Amino acid sequence: MRFGAHVSSSGGISSAIERGRALGCDSLQVFTHNPRTWRPINHTDEQIAAFRAGAAEHGMGPLVSHGLYLINLGAPDREVPTGPPGKPAVALRNIYRSSVESLIQHLTIGEALGLDGVVLHVGSCKGSTEDESIERIGAGIAEALEAAPGDCCVFLENTAGAGDTIGRTFAQLRRVADAVGAPERLAFCLDTQHLFASGYPVHDPGGIDRVLEEFDREIGTDRLRCLHLNDSKVGFGSNRDRHENLGDGEIGPDGMRHILGCPDLQGLPVILEVPGADGKGPDADNMARARRFHEEGLAARR
Repeated sequence: MRFGAHVSSSGGISSAIERGRALGCDSLQVFTHNPRTWRPINHTDEQIAAFRAGAAEHGMGPLVSHGLYLINLGAPDREVPTGPPGKPAVALRNIYRSSVESLIQHLTIGEALGLDGVVLHVGSCKGSTEDESIERIGAGIAEALEAAPGDCCVFLENTAGAGDTIGRTFAQLRRVADAVGAPERLAFCLDTQHLFASGYPVHDPGGIDRVLEEFDREIGTDRLRCLHLNDSKVGFGSNRDRHENLGDGEIGPDGMRHILGCPDLQGLPVILEVPGADGKGPDADNMARARRFHEEGLAARR
């Protein structure tokens, strides 16, 4: 396993490499755009070159980015009133078109940075049927992949299952993949907290093995390219996206050992998205816990 974390790129994208090194990361996840605004960041050629050089020098990889929280490829393809949460709408925006354009931007900068993929929450079917939304999601991802050629892939992430979100089940994710129709640049990222919250028993002895057997039947474990490792603040099947530090939540230490000892997950980049002791994100203590749970999980299976 290649342990890593989601780290800040504040101060320039190349700063993420040093932050990752400080945590002892083997792999890395970053935001290449501010996740809460549509406006893209203008990364300079110097910053891009420094990021690539730093990753190469320290043998850091795989490298991924995470898409905007605003992206909703399942949204209707029409203008709707938008504005800050809890405030009156101030403008019209086509959320679907903005989402496609944002994904194109993510893939383009991802290719420039040498990233392996862009982790993507595809969105929800609010305002449409599930079938209509999945058709739009597939078309939008296919359009973005065509508009941004290269090797940087889209990694579809499973969701915790809140509301009308798409991706709570492997069957839904397979339907999205079928709608895209471009398997060579479409892969998957599984989040342990989202799995637990959406009713997949990753915390039970043998649970992760059964979960991955289902994933293999629906999609194929050969297309699993990344693991988000997070404990859960909320209970099993709660359908809420609430991450907790490793071993401190409802999945717990034994659940972490079951997951990290699973043979089918060895070799993946394992990205922490935990709150950290100070609430500022992944820290050295959680990285140490991940490696310890990994060693103990492997030992338990011998």
